[in-house]
Amino acid sequence: MRHEYTLPIPQVQKSLVYTGANFRLRKLVHDMILGKRPFKVGAIGGSITNGAKASVIGETDWFSLVGKYMKQAFPRASISLRNGALPATPSALMNMCLEQYVDEDVDLVFVEYVANDGSNRQLNMCLEQYVDEDVDLVFVDYVANDGSNRFDEVKAKVYERLLRKLLHRRSKPAVVLMQLMPKGMAFAPGSREKVPFHGTLEDIYGAQAQYYDLPWLSFRNAMWRLSELHVHGYNWTDFMWDADFMHPIDPGMAAISDMAVNLLQSTALGLLLHPLGRQDKELLQEPLPPPMHAGNWEAKNLMCTYGEAFKPLADSAASQGWQFINEGKRGAAKWGYVSSTPGSVLKIVVNSMRSSSSKDGGAAAAAAAAAAGEGEKMNVMLAYLKSYEGMGMAKFECTSGCSCEPRSRIDALHGLRQSTIFLVRLLVSQAARCEISITLLQDSSSSGHKFKVSGIMINEYTRDDIAFSVSGIMMNEYTGDDVTEKLHEEQWLGQLQDTAHGGVERAAGNSSSSSSSSSSREVSKREVKEEIASGSAAEDTLDKESDRRRKLYAAAFSG
Repeated sequence: MRHEYTLPIPQVQKSLVYTGANFRLRKLVHDMILGKRPFKVGAIGGSITNGAKASVIGETDWFSLVGKYMKQAFPRASISLRNGALPATPSALMNMCLEQYVDEDVDLVFVEYVANDGSNRQLNMCLEQYVDEDVDLVFVDYVANDGSNRFDEVKAKVYERLLRKLLHRRSKPAVVLMQLMPKGMAFAPGSREKVPFHGTLEDIYGAQAQYYDLPWLSFRNAMWRLSELHVHGYNWTDFMWDADFMHPIDPGMAAISDMAVNLLQSTALGLLLHPLGRQDKELLQEPLPPPMHAGNWEAKNLMCTYGEAFKPLADSAASQGWQFINEGKRGAAKWGYVSSTPGSVLKIVVNSMRSSSSKDGGAAAAAAAAAAGEGEKMNVMLAYLKSYEGMGMAKFECTSGCSCEPRSRIDALHGLRQSTIFLVRLLVSQAARCEISITLLQDSSSSGHKFKVSGIMINEYTRDDIAFSVSGIMMNEYTGDDVTEKLHEEQWLGQLQDTAHGGVERAAGNSSSSSSSSSSREVSKREVKEEIASGSAAEDTLDKESDRRRKLYAAAFSG
């Protein structure tokens, strides 16, 4: 199971935040060592897991690197990989579409959504809207409200539902939380959009790792000492794409794979000390605990049509002014209906019946559902692109066969300089033929009117799904949307350039540096890389001991 780590070992160790009893992964590693059956490994997440900015997708992205290692480390096992990550999508979308992107009998799933679900920053993102710049005295009262952070709680609820759907599968897959970083965390210190160490959802999602006993890996923890504090002369530019400082390049991808490999090796070593036994089996047989967030039960997904498969759902004869186009690149398609002309109308037709009602037959079932009231409505989510320039507004409404409260002004302009899929939610009455219209409005928060719709999802609605309002701003638990403000793009771009070319000089506690100290850091950095590559006498001794333990391990499992 030897692996040549690209990160210093202490940094790899920092990335392993939580393992707990780790009984699902222990069982999987045990089975892969014996190699008695085929194994399926999957990954879900956003563009980073999909392979964006890797030099060769399928080879140098982190998931492919982990898959390559697993096939070498477990030669008796037949391992197949499936990358179900979708660029620019939050956990909310995968929660509605899981069945299409993860095999039902999967054995191991890496879940990566912290980057796309956003950072943990609410009031500090809109402080300027509520506090004068030249204020002399401010009273701060947040003890009561900070005890229950509703903005982050709604995201955590969706994330929990996604995890529960994975954990409930009959194959009892091992689920690993691969927590990467939100945009802004790798920005220069002092930047307006700088996200601090604690400004990430991973610590909130981490409570679920502990509640459900799931391994939690942290890219932030692995990288902070090197890239933010510049130990050994490292900088974020060594690992991240310098156009956005969010997407890792090949060295960053290798660092992420180091984290996963360390988890697998640590699990195997744990089996050396405590072989798989009765207590693991008891934990595997226990039912899933109730939701960590009270009443947050996962709903049944009835439909997910996204990307290229979305095209046939439009009534082309009744629609006007929209084109179905692919705005992605080869290997990362981004299909959707696009319009930039105000007044354009797109009509989407779906069956909004419950699965139980649809079997009972047409109009009678629909009438019974309508008579039953609001509790029988369906969750209908439409995916649209939110971006930072030239975007317009649209109205979403039910126009034939079904009814719903319209969403009159959905703004596709993003408060952050990024492009991400968001979801519009409608509570729709049941109908065998439900027509939903999207109309592009004349109003716009930008200089343009572009709007893109890329998919639709339906699941069964319960009253616990209701969105809530904070200070008059609706917060939909499925969008991952939070309160943001229009950022200063010129300043943002300037700070990016500063980070790319001057980050080393802004190391914590060392705002100025001489040429000699810079040179010494480069020597230190080179020595670290050489030591990692070549190993040391002490590591060789440990390797011999590891070989001896591997023999004991093989004997223990063969017995």
